[in-house]
Amino acid sequence: MKTKSLRGRDYITLMDFSKEEIETLLDMAIRLKMDRASGRKHHLLEDKTIFLLFYNRSLRTRNSFESGIMQLG
Repeated sequence: MKTKSLRGRDYITLMDFSKEEIETLLDMAIRLKMDRASGRKHHLLEDKTIFLLFYNRSLRTRNSFESGIMQLG
């Protein structure tokens, strides 16, 4: 089965992804982590606006998201 484009879709729950899409995302995450460990920088979020909305207070979660956003853009 061919993976549909992840671009331009909304994601609310894990059920919004197919098994193949989840595998693709995990493979991409591994590649990005390995690139970062070897010193390669990415600008995947350059010129993008990111908005974080949390329903519950969670400083650790917010900091994790902010860190990832900074690393990608």
